[in-house]
Amino acid sequence: MTTAISRISTVLSFMTVLLLAGCSAPPEAEAPRPGSVESNVRYVAENALTGGANAVVATGSPLAHTAQFFSVDGEGKLVGAGDAGAQTARVLDSIDSALSEAGSSLAQVVKLNVYLRRSDVTAAVKAEIASRFPHGSRPAISMVEGAFSNPAALVAMDAVATTRQGPAAGVTVRKRSAALAGPGGANHVAVLPAGTRVYISGRAAREGTTAEATRATMVQLRDTLAFLGLGLEHVVHVKSFLQPISEMSAAEEQIIEFFSGDAPPMAFTEWTSSNPIEIEIIATSPEDPGSQPLEYLTPPGDDASPVFSRIAKLYHPSTIYVSGLWGGDGDAGSEQIHSIFASLKQVLDETGSDLNHLAKATYYPSDDDPSAKLNEIRPKYYDPKTPPAASKALVAGTGFSGRTITLDMIAVPARF
Repeated sequence: MTTAISRISTVLSFMTVLLLAGCSAPPEAEAPRPGSVESNVRYVAENALTGGANAVVATGSPLAHTAQFFSVDGEGKLVGAGDAGAQTARVLDSIDSALSEAGSSLAQVVKLNVYLRRSDVTAAVKAEIASRFPHGSRPAISMVEGAFSNPAALVAMDAVATTRQGPAAGVTVRKRSAALAGPGGANHVAVLPAGTRVYISGRAAREGTTAEATRATMVQLRDTLAFLGLGLEHVVHVKSFLQPISEMSAAEEQIIEFFSGDAPPMAFTEWTSSNPIEIEIIATSPEDPGSQPLEYLTPPGDDASPVFSRIAKLYHPSTIYVSGLWGGDGDAGSEQIHSIFASLKQVLDETGSDLNHLAKATYYPSDDDPSAKLNEIRPKYYDPKTPPAASKALVAGTGFSGRTITLDMIAVPARF
């Protein structure tokens, strides 16, 4: 009898434990979609110049892309005049607010694109960024200098962050925040869903005014999307290289009108080209992932180039954001470029990638020497069949005096 009672007691105790465990269990995580990859983020080492990660690998997550933010209040008035640290804090707060609309936050940022008025504000901007992200989990950071449409602005940023609230593959979600300033018809954040992603190299129509050139360039990009079986509704982010920067509003208006008042997040960088504007875009595709990590395409009528691809399609579930890379202080242009590519190869190796799996490159030379040398040197590092989609923008500076070129790269792992 005693033995039977003991057994019954043991069974009841076991059932009680199960019931209590069920009651105290945390809420279930969102179930992954069929065929999806478990999402995770990996931070790779630390970039000595930016203080961010050398690279961040985001796997299996939808990616929220923000608009470019300045230090302004809800009415668009500048906040923190003359104080780069205060302006940086305000910009990061705005990014956080925008990301909240997409179910994300500043803590989930994997890439920060930083635009500086002058290199003498770099230290203050870096310090504020470092204070907002824990050591070891800071985003990859790129930096570039240029003028802003508001001469009192010292810093601007846009960001990419992971989120679990992504739509189905091939569907975009664009949102505005009532708390943030910005032109009507332009969204503050858009989500690039997990699945096939598309990077389209910069296009630059040679037209008269900035408005005319912007519209003509968007027509070219629409044609490129059509070649891929995509439309404007698939676009997640629009980045423009522009001169003079005082024409930014004219370019914004044309892009917003082109998207019928529902424009994706936008970012603008001042460049010193003879062309008024060049525009590149990021888009989603409903196409099922292929058997290769990525694919490079050239639309009919375009010439293939050994140093850049017109289109890169990413099938691998991981996106590798490489921090901005710089050569040595005071080195000649060619020395800086070789040093940068040596660093790039090392970082890519640590992430499981290589130079043949670069998806997107943005080159920022700040004078003619590194710009010309880059054209000469790139073919020594790239397989002519697999160069990344790219834009090259001659800019005022790289964020660090004495360094006259920086590279900003996106890659995928070499194998599934």
